[in-house]
Amino acid sequence: MPEPPLTITRDAARKLRTEADFTRAVLAVRQVLGCGGNGYRISVEENEPDEGHRFVAEGIPVVMDDVSFTRLRGAILELDPDPAGEGYRLDHPEAVMTTFC
Repeated sequence: MPEPPLTITRDAARKLRTEADFTRAVLAVRQVLGCGGNGYRISVEENEPDEGHRFVAEGIPVVMDDVSFTRLRGAILELDPDPAGEGYRLDHPEAVMTTFC
């Protein structure tokens, strides 16, 4: 079985588990297009989407759309050390714009 395209650090996974019940929820990663260009949205969703690639990273169920699954190979979701940040950062050259909802 190939490695998942997204890795979640232990610290980020620990924080995510305090914010959501992943026995019922998934972490969804989707490409979004907007006036600022190409980017990615990461959200916790109670209703698992019908579409996408499913895998588990650091015990967190993840669903990624086709574009994210292909382009974000090797990405790392980590805690954002910037106090003005959104709490998480997606470390990958393709992830110039990332929004955590």
